[in-house]
Formats: sequence, structure tokens, C-alpha cells
Amino acid sequence: MRRFGVIGLLALVILATGCVVLRTCWARLSPSIASVGGKPLHIRLPDDGKTLLQKDKRWASDQLGPSDCTLGSHGCLVTSVAMACTNLGVKLTPKELNERLKKADGFLPQGWVVWNALPKVSDGKLTADYHSKPSHVVMDEALASGAYPVVKYFLLGGIQHWCVIVGKDDEEYLARDPLRDDKEPVPLSALTEKIYAVRVLKKVE
Repeated sequence: MRRFGVIGLLALVILATGCVVLRTCWARLSPSIASVGGKPLHIRLPDDGKTLLQKDKRWASDQLGPSDCTLGSHGCLVTSVAMACTNLGVKLTPKELNERLKKADGFLPQGWVVWNALPKVSDGKLTADYHSKPSHVVMDEALASGAYPVVKYFLLGGIQHWCVIVGKDDEEYLARDPLRDDKEPVPLSALTEKIYAVRVLKKVE
């Protein structure tokens, strides 16, 4: 019996390892662009001088939308969007944004944000542009107009993660990452070599 138990344990380990490998390969094969590039710019958008953290004890245990996850475990996107909203004049904590999105049907079942719900949760002051492919041009134009790109990259193991871009120094984008308690924005290239998705948050014209 012990023999079969060991075999079963080994099978589980192999299966788990295979899942991680497959997820990592999928991440690497997704359309991407380099985290450095585009038009040389020197822009620093307004921000409140601090990074909101998804693991902040004030909201880390809150349920993420209708999903089985929490803000602390999977709330990087909501936290990044909350930072962008605050910088655009609609002050929201991740907790407040999460609750507003719930009431506005702003989540898919797995906890993904429904982008056309942003005007509802910002009293009609903000909107979001969805782009099917990442683009330096889109990011540069957003920054030049005072809008905030939110970008996706992958952590080790193929885990997707989001951060908000708050400026650019030459070809280096500057980011606030909800997993890092940095006083100043960090170079995006210090977080990742590639990005896989871009959303742009901006004021309603």
C-alpha cells in the first residue's frame, strides 16, 4: 500500500510540474513586446507618491469580485486600476473599487475586470480603452495625453500580473507595482522583459 501511495504522490508532483510548465510556455508564446522601447520621452504623470499594495491588510482578505480569490492573492489588476483612478482624480482604494465593481456587474466570474464598467464606478469621470495587442505607440500616446497604461506581464510559473505605468524616462517606462512597496516608481524592465497586454485609463472628454 505504501508503494502505491508513493507512486500516487509522484504522479501528483509530475502533474503539478507539467501544469506549471504548460502555463509558462503559454505565457511565453502569447503576443508580447519588450518592456523597453517606443518613442524616447521624459514624462512623469501626477501620482500621490505611494504604491498601493494588494496585500495591504485593510483589504487583502476581501473576496475579489464573484471569484474564489482575494485581493491579496489575485488583486493586482484592481489595485493597479485603483492607483490609476486616484491619480486621475477619482480617489479609490482597492477595497472601494472592488465593491463598486461588484455592484456595477464589473467582474467576470473568474474575477476579471469588465472594462466598460469603469464609467459606472467613477461617476462618469473615467473610461478605459481595451487594446487587443500590446503596443509601445499606444502606451506612449497615452502617457503624452495624461492617461495611465495598465500592463500585464508574467511572474515565475506563468502567473499573470498587472502594474500601472506612471511615466517614462527615455525608452524606459516607469511603473508602480502592487506587489512592491517602493517609494518611487521603478523601471518596468526591472520587473519584466516583456509585456503582454495594455489597457489605458483616462478621463472622459
